[in-house]
Amino acid sequence: MRARARLKIFSKVATLLEASLQVPAKVFIGGSHEQNKIEPVHLYRGGLGKTLLKKIPITAIGALLFAAALVFTSCSNDSGSGAPQAPFVEGGASLILSSDKPNIKVTATPSDGLDITVEGCNEATLTSGTETDLHANGTLVILKGKITELTCCENKLIALNVRGCSALEYLDCDDNQLAMFNVQGCSALQSLYCSDNQLATLNVQGLTALNRLDCYENQLAALNVQGCSALKTLYCDCNQLAAAAFKKLFDDLPTRDAGDNAKCYLYSEDPGVTEGNHADFTVPDALKNAFETAKTDKKWTMYKYDADGNAQEI
Repeated sequence: MRARARLKIFSKVATLLEASLQVPAKVFIGGSHEQNKIEPVHLYRGGLGKTLLKKIPITAIGALLFAAALVFTSCSNDSGSGAPQAPFVEGGASLILSSDKPNIKVTATPSDGLDITVEGCNEATLTSGTETDLHANGTLVILKGKITELTCCENKLIALNVRGCSALEYLDCDDNQLAMFNVQGCSALQSLYCSDNQLATLNVQGLTALNRLDCYENQLAALNVQGCSALKTLYCDCNQLAAAAFKKLFDDLPTRDAGDNAKCYLYSEDPGVTEGNHADFTVPDALKNAFETAKTDKKWTMYKYDADGNAQEI
């Protein structure tokens, strides 16, 4: 898990290099099940780069917060399932913790470099860009500040609300217990990592700055990326996406240039993971046409993971 967290950081370095040096910064996918014993499938996602980032002091690895199985998909109150919902916090984020894990690790970076105010914990503040152990007094934690980056992965969060973070650019809430999650209105969001949760739907429609979305290993039956005009990288394998859901996804993918290196990871044949996605893109005809159009006209490269956990173009 920590290996994968480091991998994520590298992809960010590549993005920063592209922006600052104005040269392409590629992240390669490689390795094998035998070479990588710790969650091998995860190690391929994002490639070597993320590991290097661990060694580079960047003001933004993460975004702090996230706790709590987010009310992530729909905007406000459409759950009806009795699942706890994290409250909206103007100018901040709220996390709901699992009762059996009151201590969490959070990293948050604000745009002004000031400390983040913490409510609901023994700690009163978070230092900008520094991973901090928070010791909660209950199950609700609130973070206030001009947060641009937030990392709250591997905390068993059951709900998360970041809609009050209007400047949020980077969010990592991987490896929690989120059943719902709502990022509508987070118009500055560029990178979203929400894999290894319990999400059944995910709506990132209209997030025009979003360029990377990792939502693999959830329970997604629907994924809405309509209007995500900057999207270049998508990992959605190991979900419950049927043929109709994939057709809509392919229809909604933005058109890219060949040099954008746009890539989408659709399903896995690795026996070590649970895969419920549709895996035959030759039928029905409507799906086949949408798939081919996404590849040829929209310039997306499609991948699967083989039985050894290696990425293969399809």
